Amino acid sequence: MEPDDGYVKELGYTHRYCAEIAPARIELACLAWGVSAPAAGSAPRYLELAFGQGVSINIHAAACRGEFQGIDFNPDHATNARDLAAASGSPARLSAESFEEFAARDDGPQFDVIAMHGTWSWISAANRHLVVEILRRRLAPGGLFFVSYNCLPGWASELPLRHLLTLHAELNGAESEGLVAKIDASLEFAQSLQEADAKYFSAHSGVPAWLGKMRRQSRSYLAHEYFNRDWHPMPSSEVARALAGAGLEFAASATLAGHHDGLGFSAKARELLASIAHPVMRETVLDYLSNRRFRRDIFVRSPHRIAPEARDERLRGIVFTLLQHPDYVPTKALLGGSEVELPAKIYRPVAQALADDDYAPKTLQQLERHPKCGSLPFAQLVEAALVLTEMGCLHPVQSQRAIDEAAPRCKALNARILERAVASGDISALACPVTGAGVFAARQEMLFLRALQMGRTAEDEWARYAWETMGEGDPAALRSDASAFARIRLPVLKALRVA
Repeated sequence: MEPDDGYVKELGYTHRYCAEIAPARIELACLAWGVSAPAAGSAPRYLELAFGQGVSINIHAAACRGEFQGIDFNPDHATNARDLAAASGSPARLSAESFEEFAARDDGPQFDVIAMHGTWSWISAANRHLVVEILRRRLAPGGLFFVSYNCLPGWASELPLRHLLTLHAELNGAESEGLVAKIDASLEFAQSLQEADAKYFSAHSGVPAWLGKMRRQSRSYLAHEYFNRDWHPMPSSEVARALAGAGLEFAASATLAGHHDGLGFSAKARELLASIAHPVMRETVLDYLSNRRFRRDIFVRSPHRIAPEARDERLRGIVFTLLQHPDYVPTKALLGGSEVELPAKIYRPVAQALADDDYAPKTLQQLERHPKCGSLPFAQLVEAALVLTEMGCLHPVQSQRAIDEAAPRCKALNARILERAVASGDISALACPVTGAGVFAARQEMLFLRALQMGRTAEDEWARYAWETMGEGDPAALRSDASAFARIRLPVLKALRVA
């Protein structure tokens, strides 16, 4: 195969953090589906395929117990990832290898968890076959595979537009122009086609809005998302069929808010779902009901399924922590492809109870007995915990031993990330020893934290440092933001041992 095998190398990938591949999130998703996966959240042997800039794997290697390894074909990505690993002092093994090279290796362990975020849809059939071979040989019995991918039917309308854009970039762009110029030209050409009243745009009402959104997005992001040689949205059933070749079965959706039948759907849709027994068929129907464009799935080799009573008992023992001020927990969520109002009588008491005692983590069993939540049925507590975790408002908590072991590594990694924030806002997450995962933070918040860690204790000093560093913004607005950060965000970050 070619070294890059049709994948973009001219522009680096974004420094995004993927919360769904945190070990504790994977374990929670499985448990919510009645699948036991203790190896995922304790001290897993964990492999990330195609780790990009290495932000996710480095945060998890710093914040969790276990053995972490990752591969990415791009040497520049591997260099950036190793820089973060060196900063944290984690023993993560990060290498510049293609799927073909890694599949040919005979050394190394079997893994409890293998994760591949957003790559399956962007590689060739030959590379997907190599991924299946890696899973067949390197995933341990009972091991879990997380895979996220573009799916159908959600992308059906946009497939022809993506073909047009890449064809224009290939046939009409000169090599000397560079990829960014080719992307710009292809977007302008597609816009001119729309303005020429092409029937395709009027027949597919969502396409003009998608084209408009693309024109506003980062060209580096667009390059990797849409301008690789391969781009293959596919039905979830097709993914399940391919992974059966590695002996894997669909076990759970990692989209936690999708665990409860009917959330966001009509009564007729709920009735239809209830009539479908086969999990792959049920997931396919869910995709059609919501016109889903992106899936996050967990497949397991020989899954161990547990009875609903045992599942609930384990859920009662999971410790959760609140990731934001209770007054700023969203009141709406996107469920089933629709925006749904979250009942205040359920979600507000849960958030307030978790904020009590200076954000002390609490189990669902403790919430059952809490004065603010005592009237809520357990099923509603579970629903709220899953939906709020999906929304980034809650997260499961690690053992105290794991927290204490991770704290020095997280502190060192975060110092490096805060240092990077001086020049760039490319990384938007910090490592959290309490959760074993990342906590999202805007660049401005990171600069406030850096100022605080530099010994600048006054809010005005944080604002001044951020203004001087970014070289932009309204100083008065930054002072107001710093004051709000001190009241609203900082107490949470202190409870999470991030600040």
